[in-house]
Parts: sequence; C-alpha cells; structure tokens
Amino acid sequence: MPPQTVRALILSLAVAMAPLIFQLPLWAVAWCGFAWGYRLHRDRRGLPILSRGLRILLFITGMAAVLVSAGLRFDGSDFIALLAVMAGIKPLEVDNRRDSMITVFLAYFLTITSLFVFENLSMTLYLFVSVWVTTGVLIQVNDPDAKLGTQLRLAARLVMVAVPLMALLFLLFPRLSGSYWGSPWTRHSRSGFSSLMRIGDVSRLAMVDEPAFSVTFDSTVPDPNRLYWRGIVFQGFDGRTWQPVRRAKARRGSIAGDELARYTVVLEPHGYRNLFVLDLPLTANPVATIMEDHTLVTRRPIRQRFNYGAASFLEYRQALSDSPDPETLQLPAGKNPRAVALGRQWARDHQTPQAIVAAALNYFRDQGFSYTLQPDRLGKDAVDDFLFTSRNGFCEHFAASFAVLMRAARVPTRLVGGYQGGRWNAVGGFLTVRHSDAHVWCEVWLEKEGWMRVDPTFAVAPERIEAGIEDALAGDWLPGFLKRGQGEWLTDWIDNLEMTWEAVNTRWNIWFMGFSAEDQFALLQRFGISMGRRGGWLLFMVLPPLFILVAALAGRMVRRARSQPAEDEALRIYTRFLKKMARAGLPKPPHQGPLDYARSVIRQVPEWENDVEGIAGLYIGLRYGTDEVNQALKMFRQRVRRFRPRRDRRVNSQI
Repeated sequence: MPPQTVRALILSLAVAMAPLIFQLPLWAVAWCGFAWGYRLHRDRRGLPILSRGLRILLFITGMAAVLVSAGLRFDGSDFIALLAVMAGIKPLEVDNRRDSMITVFLAYFLTITSLFVFENLSMTLYLFVSVWVTTGVLIQVNDPDAKLGTQLRLAARLVMVAVPLMALLFLLFPRLSGSYWGSPWTRHSRSGFSSLMRIGDVSRLAMVDEPAFSVTFDSTVPDPNRLYWRGIVFQGFDGRTWQPVRRAKARRGSIAGDELARYTVVLEPHGYRNLFVLDLPLTANPVATIMEDHTLVTRRPIRQRFNYGAASFLEYRQALSDSPDPETLQLPAGKNPRAVALGRQWARDHQTPQAIVAAALNYFRDQGFSYTLQPDRLGKDAVDDFLFTSRNGFCEHFAASFAVLMRAARVPTRLVGGYQGGRWNAVGGFLTVRHSDAHVWCEVWLEKEGWMRVDPTFAVAPERIEAGIEDALAGDWLPGFLKRGQGEWLTDWIDNLEMTWEAVNTRWNIWFMGFSAEDQFALLQRFGISMGRRGGWLLFMVLPPLFILVAALAGRMVRRARSQPAEDEALRIYTRFLKKMARAGLPKPPHQGPLDYARSVIRQVPEWENDVEGIAGLYIGLRYGTDEVNQALKMFRQRVRRFRPRRDRRVNSQI
C-alpha cells in the first residue's frame, strides 16, 4: 500500500475522531496517537510489520481496557472508546485495497457517531468537513496515483451535489415524533437537581458555564424577580440531605391567578424526568404530567434536547383544599440542636406563622450573613454551623437553614429546586438560563393562604434576584464567565459575539433539531398536501424512497450513456439493426463484415438499398473514425429506429 494512501487514511480517521476526543478517556486518545505514529514512522523508516499474533494481542488489550474503564456500566461513551480502539489498530494492518476500504468506512462510521453525541450547529458544520475529507480519501484509495488536493476538490463537488438531496430527505422522509438520537451515547449534561440535594451542591453548580435551557416568550417577558423556574420539590430531610416528595400524585385541582405567561422551553438533556417551568404552571406539554406539588415530570428521562410549551401564572393562589404533608414538619432527632431551639423560641414568642417567617428573615438580615460562592466548610450539624458560626453561604445554605427553623417552629416548609433569572439575548429575542443560575428557595404553608413562596436569599442579597448572580457576587471571586457585562470593551465585544452565536445556534436547535413529524405534516399542508392517518402515511413513506430509487436509476443511465464510447454505442445500435434484419429473414452470417452484408441484402431486396447503405455507411464511419461523432451517432440512431423491414417472398432463408 503506497505511503501517501496510508497517510490519507490516518488523516480521515483523525478528522472524524476529533470531535469525540473529549468524550474519550485519556488512554484511548494515547492509544490512537501511538498506533498511528508507529505506522507513519514504519513507512518512513522501513520498520518491520507487526505480526498477526501481535496485532491480535493489541486488540485484546484494547478491549480489556474498554471493559475495565466501563466497570459495571457500559454506556455510549464506552462504545465510542471501543471505536477508538478499532480506529487505532486498523491502520497497522492496512496492506491492500480491501483494508483501505474498511478503514474509510470506519471513518464514516465515526462521523455518524458524532451525530449521536452532539446536536448543535457548529458540530453539524464540522461533520460536513469530515465527510468531505473522508470522501476525498475514498477517491484516493481507488486512484492512488493522483494528488490528494485534486481528489479533495472532486470530493467537494460530490458533497455539494448531495446537499439538495439531503435537504429533500430531511423535509420529506418520514420520521417519528421526537429525535432519532434517543440512545444515551454520552453522559448527559448536569441539571443540578437529581434525586438528592446536599448543602453545597448548588454553589458548585454555579461554577458551570453551560446552558440548562432557553426560553422564547409568546407573551410579555416577565421581570427578573418573577423568573423562578420550578423543577423539583424537596421534603424529606435527614440532617444533611434533602429528598424529593415520596409517592407524588398528579395534580387534580385547578389553580387561578393573574398575569399569565406563555412560553416555549428548549431543554438540554440532563438524564432526569423533571422539566422546568415558571412558578406556577397552569398548562404544559401533554408529554409531561403536572404533579400535586406543581412540578412537571415526564415518563422517561430527558436524554435528548426536548422542546415543550407551557403557561404559568406569575401571580397565583394555590388551592386551599391542599393540605401540607406531615413530612414537611419532620426533623431528624438529635440534629442541629441550636437551630431547633431557636425555632421553638420563635414559636413561643410569636403568635402567627407570618410573624415567625418575618422573624427568620430579619435574623438573616441583621446577623451579618453574606452571600458567597466560597462558603466555609461545615461540620456534622451543618445548619447549626452555618447559622451560628460561619454565616457565609450560597442559596441552598439559606433555604435549608430557613426550612429547619420553620419546621422547628411548627410551620410546614419545603424546598424548591430550580433556576432563578436568566440572561436575555437581545440578538435572538430569547432567555438563556444557565447552570450558574441554579437556585433553591422555600415554600411555607400558611393557614387560609396555602403554600407561599419565601426566598431567604432575597433577605441577604436582594440583587441576586433583581439583577442576577453577577451583581450579587460583584465583590467576590468570580470565574471569567460570570464577569460578563462589566464594562470592559473587549469583554463587551466577546459578550456580543457569544450572544450572536448563541442566537444562531438556538434557532438552529428549534428549527432543525426540533423538526418533528408534526412540523413535517404542517409543512406539507402549507403546500396543499393533506396526509390522512393511514393512506397518507403509506403514501408519505412510499414516495420519498421511490423518488430516491428513480433518481438513482436515472443518474445511473445518464452516467452510463455519457461514459460509453461512441463506437460501443454504435455497436449497440447496429446490433438492434441486425435483430430487425433477422426477424425479416435476413440474418447476418458471422463471417461477413458490415459492408459485405449490406451488399448481400441489397442483392436480395433492391428496394432497401438506400436505407441499408446509409445505415452501413454510418456504422462504418462511427466504428472507424469520423469528425462529427455526436451528430453521426444521432443520425445513425434515428435511421435504425425508422427502418422497419418486412419479410419478402423473394428472400431466401440464406444469403
């Protein structure tokens, strides 16, 4: 195998694998680098070829490494590592065209794998580059003497020609509701709220600069202090860990309120069943169920980007028929004794739950508490340590401590985990909520009022709710991404650039990645095509494959006609002429040439002289050279088609 072909094959594998590097363990990247480097060095220095037994041993070693790194769980990332092992070892045995073709197909498969991992515009554009390079290498394998640059130009033309067909298939090919990429090929993005929450989890999440979801509003955009995105409700508490509601039921009653907000959410995959909606949801996507604690839950975990619409009351009153769960008053025995004692003292000093809530908020305002991303380490009784010693914390510190104080004072309280606020993208006209916007607040049960939201963080850092986490932590140490919009010209320029790209990428996600079967039907209806439930589906599924088949056959016929030499086409037409003559009783003997055969026919049937002489002359000219090949071929085809000999009584069975 020529060294330039091997280098081209390794190039295609490297380009196809590049997006997957950060999904691979470090050993898998080193595996590929070492194997490819050895093959390139071997071709350059003339090193010995690895024996078959050694290659098998290397493959077994790679497989064992994949299994060890996977442990008891074998998910999409481990499949990608397995592909990396094969992509690394395959160039070591490339020695003929068959091995080269298998390597090219492996590069194509790696490119397709990226579609299961990434769903964004930048990666889609990169995949075109990967397909282009791999197609150029495929041409190189079949034509190793040509330059790779020439073959890449040809590959670019092939890819560009395929784009219209790709767009047609995307718009018309039948699809099921939802994404094709439902398999969990990668470990999912972090939602911030799993089935457990410990003090300190949310402050660590605030360091993650990744989008959780984006929102487009069909109504007026709410003020920042009303952007509470409800996700999960925590009730159980064991002293350090909060658990969600046990055996939650679907909401039965209705809610009422004012200032209804309607919006659409594009949620990033996070691997859990919780959706995020403005507090308090009235209606939501039929796929999700609104639970009695007003959270939204789907049947299956969100393992792909998910679009859903919802409507929420910004001013609301929960149904008074609801009653608090006894768990909202429970505290673990022997935990946080000082906080429990303080709560019980407030219960004795104040007559109403409202007064107890006010006392707790005043305590946070007046006792020197600070809102920070770098809280102190807490001991066994974390709430006591926070309330009476460190007094430095993030939102979950204030919410958890407030809940313990309220429960000690016999006021039913629960925690709500979600997000607060978001970053408005003026370029795209939507709100981006990032993981750094994660927030925890409380709800207390008040007689004749029901569950009411109370945010202890607001008592300490009101700017967190009104202006965002950046302003609330302005005096604290901040990672770079939380310094957006602080007035520096370079920072502002980068910020605008990020918003522009985010707007383009979000619109792409909504239109392209979210293009569902319902959108497909709606598009057809715009063109006056109405698809029925049964016959329409059949037509819808048959027409696109049929169109592809007809287009492929037509293209093959055109390529065959264009690539066939004129003399071969002339022979095919002349054969058709001979079949006509055989049916007329004048078959051509094998030993006769076209000119002798024409003379024999004319002796038998003189009235065919003009047609037979003309056909024979054109055939001889095409077979043995003529200046006007195309014109002569056209005339030859026409004369043979128009010539219709009939059996004549004067014709003998043999000439």
